Amino acid sequence: MARNGDKRAKRPEHLRISRLAAADGAAPQTPGVQTPIVQTTNSAQNTDAYRAVSLKVVSGGLLTKGAVVFSSDSAQFFVAKGSAVAVYNARNGEMVQNFSAQGRRAAVVAVVAGRSARHVYTFSADARARLWDADTGAQLGEWALGARPEHAAADPARAGAFYVVLRRRQRQKRRRLAADGARRHTVSRVELGAGAARVEELFRATGLAGLAVRADGRWVAAFAKFRVHAARVGGGACVHHAWAQGERVSALAFSGDAALAVGDWRGRIVEWHCLDDGAAASADRAVVRRTHHWHAHRVNALAAAGALLLSGGEEGVLVLWQLRTGARDYLPRLGSDIVGIAVSPDATRYALTLRDNTVRVVRAADRALESQLQGLRVAEPTNAQTTGLAVHPATRALALGAEPGCVQLFDAAADRHVATVEVAAYNRVGAGARPHVDRVQFSADGAWMATADARAGAAALKFWRLDPQTQRYRLATRVDAPH
Repeated sequence: MARNGDKRAKRPEHLRISRLAAADGAAPQTPGVQTPIVQTTNSAQNTDAYRAVSLKVVSGGLLTKGAVVFSSDSAQFFVAKGSAVAVYNARNGEMVQNFSAQGRRAAVVAVVAGRSARHVYTFSADARARLWDADTGAQLGEWALGARPEHAAADPARAGAFYVVLRRRQRQKRRRLAADGARRHTVSRVELGAGAARVEELFRATGLAGLAVRADGRWVAAFAKFRVHAARVGGGACVHHAWAQGERVSALAFSGDAALAVGDWRGRIVEWHCLDDGAAASADRAVVRRTHHWHAHRVNALAAAGALLLSGGEEGVLVLWQLRTGARDYLPRLGSDIVGIAVSPDATRYALTLRDNTVRVVRAADRALESQLQGLRVAEPTNAQTTGLAVHPATRALALGAEPGCVQLFDAAADRHVATVEVAAYNRVGAGARPHVDRVQFSADGAWMATADARAGAAALKFWRLDPQTQRYRLATRVDAPH
């Protein structure tokens, strides 16, 4: 038995085996992956063979850092995937374009659609903004911002103008004073035109985590923990308001009647009826509030769709609020937490980004699914990837067990989701024990699949048979507590 201070005791079994094999002169093997054998005649050839190996990202990427962005004609939507931006058809979910800055790997932190359906702006971690042709993928312009952007939104009142949350540069002494390590930000109006970018600071705050702009462009709002910041812009000096919410803020959006809707960690949505001409006169004006409560957990996303306000959270249910009457409707059983909501400019489509790396586009008229974009399932810290990279013999798709209780088949060459097999069901809402798929293997022809899963100490070995009619795996045999 290893001693408590022995770090090797904490190392996973397959890593220890791989290191021992490498020490004996053999190439390390990873369970579930067939590694080609390279024969070398001398050490020089061996060195050249390792130098020839290079890594390239061919597929995958996180699709759900936030809400997707629709083009101005509502026919396409844009998704930031690391340093690249992918363009998808809203009707069928097919990718039509993919582009990134030449020679740069800075992550894209915000995407904003241009007024033309062909134009899209990106704001990257290298403190630069870029203009792209979405049809050809060509870069049309580039501007230096002078600071790293965190969030960005278009100014509806002026073409080529944006409201951007910029990270402030701090001196070393002041950096230590920031509470809980929160960063210092400025909310600025940025104009991108001929020549250099014009940056006008509106107000400063600490730890800003979101940004919203009213449809007429006269108000901009942001939030940071327990405070909501709002500023009256245009027509002279900017008047900055800072109000306490009473509960930690998680989302905000301007509703159709120009009120500010604020979601919090308790599942409440609070309407702030304070944004009128009188509110611009004083930063100490009292706030008129109205509370709506349905969510049992944190409100992750808010978006306005005409007279409706859309909200979503951990329940995996889209709630449609009629704020004037108090009535509400639901789109349930979405399969995962809602982390972002986008409404197309013509208000005919809703794009829902889910925590399991899925984007679902539904029609506003009948709320039917129009298209779906499924990326690689995201492994959680408590649900690490242990299945390896098993390959389906027939389709050559990778079998991954990243999502709790599920096995995903993913075509890495085409960057496309193939299928999901729910190995063990569980309640997605709440803090109950979640299942974990430990192993997955296929028969030589792919007609059978074997899985091993566990939950709270209870293990199960399951055998699945491929249905030739539906091309789906169905449970054939289950063995509890295998040994």
